[in-house]
Amino acid sequence: MKAGLKKLLALGLVAVLAVGLVGCGNKSSDNSGGNQTALEQIKKNKKLVVATSPDYPPFEFMVSENGKSKIVGADIDLAQKIADKLGVELEVKGMDFDALVSALQAGKVDMVITGMTPNEERKKAVDFSDIYFKGENAVIVNAKDAGKFTSEDQLKKAKLGVQKGSTQETYVKDNLKVTNYKALVAVPDLIADMKNGNIDAVVLNSKVAGINVTKYDGIKVVENLKLTSGGDEEAMAVAIKKGDNADLIKLTNEVIKELQDSGEYDKILANAVDLVSKETK
Repeated sequence: MKAGLKKLLALGLVAVLAVGLVGCGNKSSDNSGGNQTALEQIKKNKKLVVATSPDYPPFEFMVSENGKSKIVGADIDLAQKIADKLGVELEVKGMDFDALVSALQAGKVDMVITGMTPNEERKKAVDFSDIYFKGENAVIVNAKDAGKFTSEDQLKKAKLGVQKGSTQETYVKDNLKVTNYKALVAVPDLIADMKNGNIDAVVLNSKVAGINVTKYDGIKVVENLKLTSGGDEEAMAVAIKKGDNADLIKLTNEVIKELQDSGEYDKILANAVDLVSKETK
């Protein structure tokens, strides 16, 4: 009886192990689709999800269309071109600028297109495409203060405003060595604070500064002020989550090159500028 029982137990153990091995084999094959690249996953989902901070015209901003708010701008047009190249639908998610990288890292979005500059700190967190736009920094002030700032030394003594998490914040903090600046999420809030006398000047991308001057009465871009401490040029690129993303970056770079070589990106930017002007009339 004991010998027979041992045989039965041994056979039972072998059967359990066999089932376990088959189960492991099946589990491994089930996960074979989990090794998709970023581009393959987007195509599988049939949707490109892009995050942006819609308060930086003409690159991204809000308009009202048929009674509903809609995010538009040059960056959104670029996102649409990438989605078209992929053959998928585009979904745009608006959020605060300083929340964008976290959303990308968490896999909530596929890429970030929001006038973001690929500085060294950001490169540690995400990967970037080639540059699609370059522009200098500029300073806007209340019209009555137009002649107040003629050098960076004077600028260092002023109460400055910047968009939180932007290249301009890095410039003010690291290059000008200003510590008492004010960082807000939205550019319109910075303009309002300046007009109310809470800050002396706002540092923005030159194109954004020019657009805002057309939107608001009583403010001007400071002329003949050369920002020489470095950081006086802003370069924009598409941010993509680190990982198996080489194919997605390659495709994105192809779209950027096509738009730049054909001159179409300049038309996209010009159309966005015109749209901002129409929205403010």
